[in-house]
Amino acid sequence: MRKGILTDTAYQRFIYKKLNQKSSQFPYHVWEKCVRFPAEDNTELVSSEIMLTGVREDICVYAAARALNAVAAEGGCPFGVRVSVLVPETADEPYLERMVKSLDTVAMEQGFEVLNVCVNVQPGCRENIVHVTAYGKSCGYGKGKEEGKAADYRGKDIVIVNPIALEGSLRILEERREELEERFIPVFLDRLLEEKHRLFALDIIKLAESFQPAYIKPVTDGGVFGALWELSETSGTGYEADMKKFPIRQETVEICEHFRLNPYQMASGGCILLVMDNGEGFVRLCQEKGAEAAVAGKMKAGRNKIIVNGEESRCTDRPAEDELFRMYKGGVHDEHEN
Repeated sequence: MRKGILTDTAYQRFIYKKLNQKSSQFPYHVWEKCVRFPAEDNTELVSSEIMLTGVREDICVYAAARALNAVAAEGGCPFGVRVSVLVPETADEPYLERMVKSLDTVAMEQGFEVLNVCVNVQPGCRENIVHVTAYGKSCGYGKGKEEGKAADYRGKDIVIVNPIALEGSLRILEERREELEERFIPVFLDRLLEEKHRLFALDIIKLAESFQPAYIKPVTDGGVFGALWELSETSGTGYEADMKKFPIRQETVEICEHFRLNPYQMASGGCILLVMDNGEGFVRLCQEKGAEAAVAGKMKAGRNKIIVNGEESRCTDRPAEDELFRMYKGGVHDEHEN
């Protein structure tokens, strides 16, 4: 099977349709990360679960960012995370201390609590396997559980906030810095590290509340191409998006070129995809707050998923295996897979 998250087809066939006792909250699509359940004070709790693997001790930070962004996009005010980690036998006490410290630091910066950290040393495990569950109380913004009809999306602006492939290029930089410093000067690479706080997009999602977006989606595995495909499948309508409008850091471009990776199909935690009427107004507001944002396209009638690149245009392919997996195999892929 494809590495990473299951394809939606496999999920539908082997999981969703096979469970006779599934909850009414059980996600219909594999990319739907959240569930809602009643709380004691007549509100709802929103929960999201994320699994990631990686060799760095700050992998928990990346997973927490994804989970908290998902809760916020679903209309929850995030308040905490529970973390479970399988670590290799080679992990020592200083390594675990750095892992917890990195998570605690961002929790203080972003204003959420670490509710629990469970660590198991797993024989035969070669890298960290982290599972993060984020929790939030329903707070009235975000897309919520109900999706609109196709007609509700047509003609609306597609907005992208925060750089694509930021997560993937950061993880590559942190894991392969020595190799990258043979080509790039440290100050160039450090500029990308300064953007790490953008993995958490809670403020951007809250900022969108007054614009009443029809759709909010954190861009994660499979990159912006995968997220646009999922938008079309969820909304039941098509789109036309301009690649040249997607916000992307030059450092990310250079790192991806070095490893022969496609940033448009790379893990993009912190990047948010929205559909709304007044996209230009929201973009201006985001830019005033210091965020990179752009109106990248329009929702269209029909089911065509069109990507424009200069004078060329093509239909979007089904979501591919995330480019991070290709990096771990050496960063080489066939031309037809670009």
